[in-house]
Amino acid sequence: MILPHIIEIANICAAQGITDAVISPGSRSAAISLAFEAQPSIKTRVIIDERSAAFIAMGMAQQQQRPVVLICTSGSASLNYAPAIAEAYYQEIPLIVLTADRPPEWIDQYDGQTINQQGIYGAHVLSSFQFPVDPQHRDAQWHANRIVNQAILSATDAPSGPVHINVPIREPFYPEKNEQITPETDPRIVLRAETTVQLTDQTIIEYAHAWEKAKEKWIIIGQTPPNDKLSASLRRLMGSATIINEVTGNQHDLPEVVVNQDLIFKGTNHELIPTPDLLITIGNSLISKSLKLFLRKHPPKTHWHIKRGERFNDSLQHLTAVIPVSPHVFLEQLAPALQSVSVEKSLLNRLEDEIQKKKEAFLKTVGFGELSALDQVLKRLPQKTNLHLANSMSVRYVNYLGGIPPATAVYCNRGTSGIDGSNSTAVGASLVTDKLNILITGDLAFFYDRNAFWHQEDISNLRVILLNNNGGGIFNMIPGPKGQSAHEKLFLTPHGLNASFLAKEFGMIHYEASTPEDLKTTLTTFFNPSDKPKILEISSTIETNTTSLEQLKKL
Repeated sequence: MILPHIIEIANICAAQGITDAVISPGSRSAAISLAFEAQPSIKTRVIIDERSAAFIAMGMAQQQQRPVVLICTSGSASLNYAPAIAEAYYQEIPLIVLTADRPPEWIDQYDGQTINQQGIYGAHVLSSFQFPVDPQHRDAQWHANRIVNQAILSATDAPSGPVHINVPIREPFYPEKNEQITPETDPRIVLRAETTVQLTDQTIIEYAHAWEKAKEKWIIIGQTPPNDKLSASLRRLMGSATIINEVTGNQHDLPEVVVNQDLIFKGTNHELIPTPDLLITIGNSLISKSLKLFLRKHPPKTHWHIKRGERFNDSLQHLTAVIPVSPHVFLEQLAPALQSVSVEKSLLNRLEDEIQKKKEAFLKTVGFGELSALDQVLKRLPQKTNLHLANSMSVRYVNYLGGIPPATAVYCNRGTSGIDGSNSTAVGASLVTDKLNILITGDLAFFYDRNAFWHQEDISNLRVILLNNNGGGIFNMIPGPKGQSAHEKLFLTPHGLNASFLAKEFGMIHYEASTPEDLKTTLTTFFNPSDKPKILEISSTIETNTTSLEQLKKL
């Protein structure tokens, strides 16, 4: 029989507002899977490959802003979750990870799937719990209930993230022939009261005084989910500070925002740019290496990082204050306390205008390749879509190009910046939103994560822009690998693959473009609704792409 404490896991999750679970099949986890399948308030999806399953769950939780449950069997299945769990940890995306396990007396005994799963995710989960294996005593039952409630509260606190519950299960773990799994409708749950953390009036006065004292003020928006409240609070400060928006900062609709930081902050411009008196950073990782190198070399007099929670981010190496509130709350408190607002256009804004004109002129003349193709793709993106960017060159290209349409939400796995899981994350988003989800990815990231499409779910609202240059083009664009004798074998890794076979295998519509005319024709209908997902494979050479990017950097 399935023990009641296993069934109660699903009951508590449902009562806590969780609506989705992603399951990878297995015997040891059968009781957990069946309990969630029997819970009417939770939709279950089966993804066979655990690595893809975890990224798909992460993409779902990213869109819903609430935890998604992951369920797998014992052994190496749990290890396959690790890349996505690390990414979710650094992106602060909540996941409830349930790994079935062997009973404790069998661990490390060279029997099947008896690896040590306690604490298997180390520092990349917010909390890790070991479920009771023999919950006959009522204190053990209370312990099991408490663990699930505590795990959910831990996953959803600030900063949110993944939590792990390891669940040892003895045989038999399948229900008996006529056994019915009856979900409990009123399990004991523990709720957290909603709170709004604010700074004291005196503290705000001190920050306002420091703001007004600073002549050169910058606000940099790193990776941040779309947030209307943050956008509104930033608008109140337009003109009184220079706002620099990374493409993953999701402030594309703000006027007079610097988006060409890769080109503005290149080494040849360093002597022109004033060091900020006050730097305010919001969000997590930054993409622009030029911007990061400038600020590490030219330290601001004062650097505030605004972030709710206890994560410490001093990546620019000159942090002077952490402001532990939500960014929009701080800015909403700060704006009324300011005595004056300057409307003079900053030097960075003037450089932005100059660079933008040069870039637009350059893109009209550059030959066909990834840079020019993506420029055309971005200019034809529909509004109000989700734009997913793979790592390596895809996210860098888009950060160079800018021009994101209004109300576009941009996502990228910049927590760990790996190429794994980009397809799967976009698939996860497609499963839980009616929006069009567009993924821009390179060939290595795409083929690496091909199992993202190995399922029976409807992802007809997914569009993939695949940049296929037959290898790892980034290794031809950075100086280290290019000078090595094994450059092609160890770094470029040519593969000779085309996505047409994958598209046929997984029931996707496939288009190819290798000329400007091909691309223009395909883009006229590519984003239109269809009953199947679509792939647009853009072919080019690494050499052409390297030359185009080098020319762009010289503007």
